[in-house]
Amino acid sequence: MGIVRFESFDTTLRDGAQALEEESHQFPVGSKPGIAEQLASLGVDVIEAGFPATPADTEEVQKVAQTVGQHMYRTARWVNGQFVDAYDRPVVIAGLSRTTPADIDTTWSAIHEARSPRIHTFISTDEAHMKAKFKDKTPAEVLDMGKRAIDLALEYASEHPNASVEFSAEASSTTDPAFLEIVARTAVENGVDVLNMPDTVGQRNPFWMYKFYRQIMNWVLPVNPDVTISAHCHNDLGHAVSNSTALVQAAADYAYENDQNVNVQVEGTICGLGERAGNADGIAVVAGLFKFSDESPVPITWMYNPNRAVRVARSVMQAANYEVPPKSPVVGSETNVHRSGIHSDGVIKGGFEIYTPHDPQFWGHETSAVHEEGRYQGKSGTQAAQSTR
Repeated sequence: MGIVRFESFDTTLRDGAQALEEESHQFPVGSKPGIAEQLASLGVDVIEAGFPATPADTEEVQKVAQTVGQHMYRTARWVNGQFVDAYDRPVVIAGLSRTTPADIDTTWSAIHEARSPRIHTFISTDEAHMKAKFKDKTPAEVLDMGKRAIDLALEYASEHPNASVEFSAEASSTTDPAFLEIVARTAVENGVDVLNMPDTVGQRNPFWMYKFYRQIMNWVLPVNPDVTISAHCHNDLGHAVSNSTALVQAAADYAYENDQNVNVQVEGTICGLGERAGNADGIAVVAGLFKFSDESPVPITWMYNPNRAVRVARSVMQAANYEVPPKSPVVGSETNVHRSGIHSDGVIKGGFEIYTPHDPQFWGHETSAVHEEGRYQGKSGTQAAQSTR
């Protein structure tokens, strides 16, 4: 029957950081290790600590590798939303790199001291992107750039017992399928551990992305059934979480139909920080696993510490000089507040689940329900609100 192994990849310190309003488009100097510590405590599998080729980021990423990358973190393991056990493990520290040898050299220098370092290299494969960025190169030459980058990254990774290499085909969701198949197969045949297929400009919907990821699996899992398929979806049309979840659904169906295990990874950020309308909200993606994984045709397993979600979100957003949006899924301060008499009465009589899809306390809120007075509040809710003053 197979299972789906899910891993969470947090790129708050890279994709999130480069979209911040602060002049240098980064978190405050020296803050990355502390933020990474928070992310590691949440139980994410991978922390993309930055873009080491960016001026001043090399040292920041290196500090993360030398601190958070050295530690073991106790993380709970779940199967279909049920707690199984918990154990100590290191978090993978990744650095993003273009396909140039200089970038890859710098990235490896910054991350190699981590217990589990990862070189994440990427190149654009969409026709419009290639024409704009590589005017003098043919698609075959762009493909060769990616292949040579993978070879160099794997050469470095061979020096470390726990190193890995991830390759991204930027704008893959708008790439010509025939060319994308060649790119994907080449990357996997050459030995990448993770193949990332991004919806870079947030142009697709979850129905399309489900079919897209099924096709990717058909292309590469026969080549290497152990390769991890990754999603990196942007939220320009509000579909980032759904488009990312489409990968998990596609993997579950593939695992069931082919009777084999499938490894998947979803790349996201805290509260969806990122370029333009942002990335997939990583916490919301995992919350979906807790809510819907029992409907999967095969077991889904993942690592996470949900009780830390609220405090980590607040801490990370504070470092970004933002507040957690009150209506932010799962971790927003309004997500357990009831001001309608009908809602409050239902919750008071039947529990949080009457008007909340999950227990807010499970995610770190102080209480499962808060009742506040207002124009639409009824007698029961008003009494409950007054009793908590």
